[in-house]
Amino acid sequence: MNTLSSTRRRMTRDEALAWNSDWSPADVTILEENFDRVGAHSFYRTQSNSSLTVQDKGGSPLMYVHSGYVTFREGLAPADRTNLEVEGFDLSTVQTVAKAPAKGEERLTICPECFYALPATGVCDTCS
Repeated sequence: MNTLSSTRRRMTRDEALAWNSDWSPADVTILEENFDRVGAHSFYRTQSNSSLTVQDKGGSPLMYVHSGYVTFREGLAPADRTNLEVEGFDLSTVQTVAKAPAKGEERLTICPECFYALPATGVCDTCS
């Protein structure tokens, strides 16, 4: 049994473009443009349906499409992307996670007058 074929499912280009029903029309357009730009030939989704792999005619991966972002094989990301340090870009469905303070970690409030940390009362011990 070929383990690779048991972990992914082939898709058509249209199926790949419709994979996430929450994508905006602009997301679909940018995906289409990048499929054309990199020479996309084959489309596969993982068995868990968590991402798509886009391949060239030879079967080499070109880009990976996730529900909220796209990553490219090194050197294939679009030159006009906003963050040149990242080999990809976000889609409108990207979900960011704000870093919460570690358990037991306090967030300090600073007095705007003397710049000392305020006590829990919110009244500055130094200025008041």
